[in-house]
Amino acid sequence: MKNITAKYIGLITGFLMILAEIILFYKFKLPVNGKTQFIGYSIFIVGLVGSLLIYKSNNRTDENLKNYFSQGFKTFIVVALLMAVYAFIFYKLNPQILETAIIESDKMVIQNGDHTPAEIAKNASMLRNMFVPMMVVWSSIKYMLIGALVSIIGAGLLSQKRN
Repeated sequence: MKNITAKYIGLITGFLMILAEIILFYKFKLPVNGKTQFIGYSIFIVGLVGSLLIYKSNNRTDENLKNYFSQGFKTFIVVALLMAVYAFIFYKLNPQILETAIIESDKMVIQNGDHTPAEIAKNASMLRNMFVPMMVVWSSIKYMLIGALVSIIGAGLLSQKRN
């Protein structure tokens, strides 16, 4: 276990996150957004912290903030890539999520009462065209921000010199 690289920890973490999301959505019929996201975030954080702890346990002499963050970065970038690919495939395979989002958007626009039916249709068409790319970008940004935050905090804590 000590020789496992950050890349493989990222792959394992990403696949566990994808597996959890698939089970929650298809088996338990839970929505993709909401409290169920915290299960994936928890797996992600545990994977990142595990990567940093494995790095520390290898008795390295180069234990500084930069090296710990680099280890975390190598892990979370793999996870972010896997989750972006998963998001693309998931939303392509589940167009009902897009249609639900369009219905919700149309309801809000109609309640405002300041748009014509043509504008509402154009808004729905624009949402239809940008939904999947928007979700992929959002997924990537979200996991990179969380990964960077956890990595810098973990690196800061683990790189402190003990007296």
